[in-house]
Amino acid sequence: MKECPSCQRSYPDTNRFCPVDGETLVRPAQKKEDFFHQKEDSFHQVDAHEEMENQRSIPAPAEPLPMRLTIIDQGDEGHRSRIIDGLVLDTGRQGMRIQTGTVETGHLNIIRDHTIAFKNRLEIEVDLPSATITCTGFASWFKPVGNGVNWTVGVYIRDMSAADRQTYDEYLKELSGEEESASAAAEQQAG
Repeated sequence: MKECPSCQRSYPDTNRFCPVDGETLVRPAQKKEDFFHQKEDSFHQVDAHEEMENQRSIPAPAEPLPMRLTIIDQGDEGHRSRIIDGLVLDTGRQGMRIQTGTVETGHLNIIRDHTIAFKNRLEIEVDLPSATITCTGFASWFKPVGNGVNWTVGVYIRDMSAADRQTYDEYLKELSGEEESASAAAEQQAG
C-alpha cells in the first residue's frame, strides 16, 4: 500500500497519484525527509505527470457514455438521492470523469461536506456499447463546466462485480486498441 503525504489516505501500490489532492503517493515507511525531497523535485514530477497524461494508454470514448448515479449518505445508508442522469466523458481502470447537471439534491452533496475527510458513496450505472455495468465509488473532485449549468466530476471506482469488471476491462482494451493490435499481429503471423 502507498499513502498520500498530504491527506494520509492509503491506496493500492498501482496508484501513483492521490485522486483527492494530486500528490505523489509514497510508501508509508518512507521518512519525512523523502517527502521534502519530493517537494523539491515537484517541477519534475509535474512535467512527468503531464507527459504521462499526453501519452494516455486509454483514449476517451468517441461518444460520451450515458450513465446514472445515486448519492448515498455516508452516515445513513437509507438516505439516498433520486437517480441523477449524466455522461461518462473519460474512462480509466480506477476511475471515470463524468458530467452531470446535479451535484446536490435532497440535502445530499456528491462529496458530502466539501472536505476530503468524508465522502458519500455513489452507485453508478454506465451504458457501455455492449452492456450496462454497475459500480460503487466516490467523487474525488467536482467543478463547474463553463456555462455553469453542468458539472464535471472525478469518480474513483471502489467496487465492481467480477462480471462487470471483465466487461469494463474489455471495453477499456477496445478503446486502447489492444484488440486491434492483437488481431493485426495474428494476421501478420498467418500471412
